[in-house]
Amino acid sequence: MTSEAPVAIETTTPLLSVKDLVVHFKKRSHRFLKSYENTVHAVCGTSFDIHPGETLGLVGESGCGKTTTGRAVLQLIRPTSGSVTFAGQELTGLNREELRGTRQTMQVVFQDPFGSLDPRMPVGEAIAEPLRIHGQWTKSEGHQRVGEMMNLVGLEPRFANRFPNEFSGGQRQRVGIARALILSPRLLVLDEPVSALDVSIQAGVVNLLEDLQARLGVAYLFIAHDLSVIRHVSDRVAVMYLGRIVEIADQGSIYRRPSHPYTQALLSAVPIPDPHKERSRRRIVLKGDLPSPVDPPSGCRFRTRCWKAQAICESETPELLELEDGHRVACHFPEVIEVV
Repeated sequence: MTSEAPVAIETTTPLLSVKDLVVHFKKRSHRFLKSYENTVHAVCGTSFDIHPGETLGLVGESGCGKTTTGRAVLQLIRPTSGSVTFAGQELTGLNREELRGTRQTMQVVFQDPFGSLDPRMPVGEAIAEPLRIHGQWTKSEGHQRVGEMMNLVGLEPRFANRFPNEFSGGQRQRVGIARALILSPRLLVLDEPVSALDVSIQAGVVNLLEDLQARLGVAYLFIAHDLSVIRHVSDRVAVMYLGRIVEIADQGSIYRRPSHPYTQALLSAVPIPDPHKERSRRRIVLKGDLPSPVDPPSGCRFRTRCWKAQAICESETPELLELEDGHRVACHFPEVIEVV
């Protein structure tokens, strides 16, 4: 696998197309000896595409629905409504057995590299497990493929018989990446893949993911809350707030010309290494807390914290409309701000 030439990338037809994705959960609570059932509006009408070999960064505050979106794409969580089309096939109507074949080409790397590995299973067995599950394991080639994958992610194959507790956090995450790639998927959902790692280790894992993408042509849905990481790895960026995408554009447009008030507030909180620019720029401090997804605000969900909010923001939900070429914003009063 390591000797293969880079994969030719087709950019016209989306590999993954998500349309009007909705995920609601029922939540039961008890109060004064009575039982109540509430609905958690985790994801509400999210739409985006990912092309072959592309990285879409999905960014937002904790609790905004990023991870739920990623799991719904993989059908680990069944959507309440909406469409998820992968390689031309609609996934939401498939049963468990029908999804089995599709999951060979859609894999996930979880946030916690230790929690996602069985502490009683050697890492070589963990990497080989997808081959066994999907009936691709053979004694003649299985161990060789595991060794190739360990080499590919920067691990020594001679460590295959070691257990997860014998590795560092960064090495365990490399094991998770090798396990996800051994079936040669076309899409990886990366759910906060570096947030649990030390800052000194994060860069190595991010660089590894970029190298693997260049070599294998795999597409990424990269979920994170760290804007610096998202900027480094993403071709396009989708900003999410309380279950909705509020702005989506190529990476350069999002970071140089943010148009949604929430995106502008997020970027204003990112430190700039130049002390003169840092002192001169305007910091946007949002008031209040993130509203509960059990009872989200009417109209624009950001209106309770937005300094531009007017009466229309309370009564009408803004659509995700194109402001510039490929730059879409869900705001009644979008305003492009040039970021130096």
